[in-house]
Amino acid sequence: MKNRFIAALCSIAFLACESDDVQKGNDIDDPNAAKGSLSVSITDAPIDQAGVTGAFITVTEVKVDGKTFSGFEGPKTFNLLELQNGNTLNLGKQEVAANTYSTLTLVLDIDKDASGTGPGCYVTKTGGAKEKLEFAGKNTASMDIKPSDFTIPESGQTEIVVDFDLRKAISQKDGDFTFVTENELKTALRAENKGKTGTIKGKIDNFATLGSSAVVYVYKKGTFDSSKEINGQGSSEIKFANAVSSAKTDASGNFTLAFLPSDEYEIHVDKPSGSGLGLGLNTLLQISSSVDLKAISVAAGAQVNLSLSVTAK
Repeated sequence: MKNRFIAALCSIAFLACESDDVQKGNDIDDPNAAKGSLSVSITDAPIDQAGVTGAFITVTEVKVDGKTFSGFEGPKTFNLLELQNGNTLNLGKQEVAANTYSTLTLVLDIDKDASGTGPGCYVTKTGGAKEKLEFAGKNTASMDIKPSDFTIPESGQTEIVVDFDLRKAISQKDGDFTFVTENELKTALRAENKGKTGTIKGKIDNFATLGSSAVVYVYKKGTFDSSKEINGQGSSEIKFANAVSSAKTDASGNFTLAFLPSDEYEIHVDKPSGSGLGLGLNTLLQISSSVDLKAISVAAGAQVNLSLSVTAK
């Protein structure tokens, strides 16, 4: 009986130590752990709405597995529309415990910007008007993101890039702009280990025939369902809701789809309607290329170059 009691105590002690190790393993500030470098950046996908000249957010805190990422010095207010086509803004860099983590959290101030005046999250419109982006009546928004391959190797460097997809994050109704619902906003963000991603760059050769810009959407191979994607999904009626990312063409028809995890993809092109308030079936374009646009292989650290032509379906 005594031996069994001692064995039980040892078992309990072992489990307690094991549990403590797990907790420490997720602590970016663990003083006893080997160190690696973590950098966090942010990028953006375009917004659908016409007349929007800027989309500003104010980040007050960045967390890793619930612990404050001290490499970020906030609050910071910045224009997401300036961060398209692979452009990023670095939010901070810090030496952290070498380990594998699960969650990156961004905390936004809805009411106040970095200077302490309001609002903290807003759009600017043609003519200079500023409109606050409301968020379910709250003054803050905390968004948990699950980066793929969130590992910090010992003595290594890892950059996590957050893609804040404005097209999925902001809705317009009766002329007023607002953030989408809380659950929808969480799905509007993704985060990737930059070193594990690749890029698709392309050009629409006959772009001049369109008469306006186009939006290029990238999906994982075999996941595009036109009957669903061209119609609004969810309570905020988000179109092309399941796209991994999107890019608006420049004046010459060039586009960049950046920070794509290694995988096979397909792309689709849509021409925004004149009002810019929604993309629909009549604007979905037929695309052709010398490569299979429904099986584009993207590898880490590589760039795929595409040349394509479009016609209205």
